[in-house]
Amino acid sequence: MGLKHKSRRNFVRKMAYASAGTIAMPAILSSCSKRPNDHILIAHIGVGSRGASTTRNYFLPVPDCRSVATCDAWTDRREDLANHISDYYRENYQENIVCKPYVNYEEILHRKDIDAVHISTGDHWHLPMAIKAARAGKHIFLEKPLGLSLDNMIELEKIIKEKRLVFHYGTQQRSLVHVRKGIEMINSGKIGDIEKIDIWAPPGSDQLTAPSISEEPPRGLDYDRWLGPAPYKPYSQARVANTGLFHIYDYAIGYIAGWGAHPLDLAVWGAKKKMAGTGTFTGSGTFFPEGQLLDTIHYWDINIIYDNGLKVHFVSTNYAEDMVQKLSDSNGTIFYGTKGWIGLGRGTASSDIPELHKELNLEVYGENNRHGYNFIRTIKGEIEPFSPLDEAILSDCISHMGNVLIRSGKDKIVWDAVNRKIVNYPGLEKKHFHRELREPYNV
Repeated sequence: MGLKHKSRRNFVRKMAYASAGTIAMPAILSSCSKRPNDHILIAHIGVGSRGASTTRNYFLPVPDCRSVATCDAWTDRREDLANHISDYYRENYQENIVCKPYVNYEEILHRKDIDAVHISTGDHWHLPMAIKAARAGKHIFLEKPLGLSLDNMIELEKIIKEKRLVFHYGTQQRSLVHVRKGIEMINSGKIGDIEKIDIWAPPGSDQLTAPSISEEPPRGLDYDRWLGPAPYKPYSQARVANTGLFHIYDYAIGYIAGWGAHPLDLAVWGAKKKMAGTGTFTGSGTFFPEGQLLDTIHYWDINIIYDNGLKVHFVSTNYAEDMVQKLSDSNGTIFYGTKGWIGLGRGTASSDIPELHKELNLEVYGENNRHGYNFIRTIKGEIEPFSPLDEAILSDCISHMGNVLIRSGKDKIVWDAVNRKIVNYPGLEKKHFHRELREPYNV
């Protein structure tokens, strides 16, 4: 059995590597199970509301993969989803697949039969888990935002390249028909040369949380593992709730990245060459009121001018009134070219060029649940990767430079996206774009 799985995994990797340059034929994979012989076996790490939803909607309906493991610090989450997965395969495919729940994700990485992992944890866990998964030779679907440390991003990129693995960023808008159509229009010059990009995303939650009151962790939660690489802090329900998870600096930098990842990703997708240079960041932002548990950026208003002349305006939605008049969405990206503009959001698309506007709006809808399917197709070599790590790093670094600018109080930050360093304040990224990882959860 071991030799067959080893042969199968090596072929998967070769086919995935081939897909980086050209579209390869579907992989014919050997297998020792009774399942069809071309299935990709995947594990789901972090199965709270988002992770469980994407598992159910992105992966279970895909004929070419089988979900065989779940992992979460909450007992009921990992066990409930594992039972649902086993029931799903029995009822829909008449297959007796036992999906196994784990509290320790490293046990999953030791399994030789598992080809890929789907990581949907808190932001502070993203990169440490992804690095270890890549070291174990697993293909990676990683939710956005990318993570908290530049050095971890670079380390992950190094391993992905060395092991020729597929990395698929969880920016699901790349799998939407109208978004793909809009990006094709932009890249083919339909609106001319891009001169300016407006980007907006929802601000931090307005649900203020009182200072943390120490409580006993509930039964069924491995709190130490939930904290993982983050500093140890006493448990409170507010800390582990979604509001705390997304807006406490130990675990995230706030919605400037948590929501900003979506429209920033579209900007990079449509104007990568222009944004992959040196940009000067100026602007301002505000934090949650002092004395609250939440301590990330609340509102932001960031301007970026690139050396090639491209201007980018990145704001929280409360500053985006003029932008929303063009594209009615709580988050979006508008590309302004020399011939006109195109705006793209999850459920909207617009243009001031009538024929483009009409074509964009023929098939506009929100989530279509194809992003997981496209991950599996990429692993099998059927399509080229289109949510790659280098673009994830490029867009995530914009969020972080906004965070560095506001948190440091500097008048401007000059960010070299090629060499990945702050030019005018050497070493500042070490202070604000790096996290020490708590043992034994380091990498």
